[in-house]
Amino acid sequence: MRLSFNFITLFFFLLINISTSKALIFPQNIFIKKYISNNVNLINDPKIGIVDFRNILKESLTMKKLGKEFIKFEKRLNDKIKKQEKILRNKELKLSSNKNKISDKQYNIEKNNLKKEITNFQKFSFAEKKELNLSFQLIQKKLRDVLASVIKKISKDKNIDFVVLRENIFLINNFDLDLTNEALKEFDKKTSNLKIQFVKKGKKIE
Repeated sequence: MRLSFNFITLFFFLLINISTSKALIFPQNIFIKKYISNNVNLINDPKIGIVDFRNILKESLTMKKLGKEFIKFEKRLNDKIKKQEKILRNKELKLSSNKNKISDKQYNIEKNNLKKEITNFQKFSFAEKKELNLSFQLIQKKLRDVLASVIKKISKDKNIDFVVLRENIFLINNFDLDLTNEALKEFDKKTSNLKIQFVKKGKKIE
């Protein structure tokens, strides 16, 4: 499993599909027009806000910090796995070289023991990688919820009816509608103390 900051950033683009109880963000202009049209009797002259998710993900201090932490944890785990793999390879080579020096019975015993050790190591590696991946999913969910909450609060304060993605906007004449910078500052403020945690252990990785 290769988890890099680029992969983390790419994964977080799932945030553009936020549609929770905390916020409702439409990714397509056509869908917005249709939605507004269907609800014309409910909303007169709807006010639309704009958010640049790419910019938030690129400039967020929290994203940069967590990205570096994740790479550090991944490297530490990979180094640990590689070290154990080297130990097991050396054991295999040693057993192979001693095959003619020990009895068949002893050889088979040591071979079976080594197989068990390799199997246990493979299970350990899978479990550790899975735990790391789950911790990534956990932090992703927390950040998604925070960002959705931030955008909802800002839009409410500004009496905005809809929030759309800046990448889907052809022309912006009123930059007061752009909530990006305000959302970015509030997002970083609310997530500054957020740490990557192991799901199973329920504590920060040491």
